[in-house]
Amino acid sequence: MFSKPLTICLTVMLIASCANRGRVKVELVDTSCDWVKPIYLTEQDVTVMDRQTKRDVLAHNKAWLINCGGRK
Repeated sequence: MFSKPLTICLTVMLIASCANRGRVKVELVDTSCDWVKPIYLTEQDVTVMDRQTKRDVLAHNKAWLINCGGRK
């Protein structure tokens, strides 16, 4: 008895919820340079790390320098 009107109401609600309301302005603020820092190593760190870890640290520090401009 109520299944057809209920189905129609639910369909209308679903369609209405997907309606486009226009563009929403979103301001993106990059805060990664506030919490991402370069990795500093001691001589002992360098002697005990394997080659891949050294490459990873270097890649991280280079990416930080490019993206954050060397800001501290």
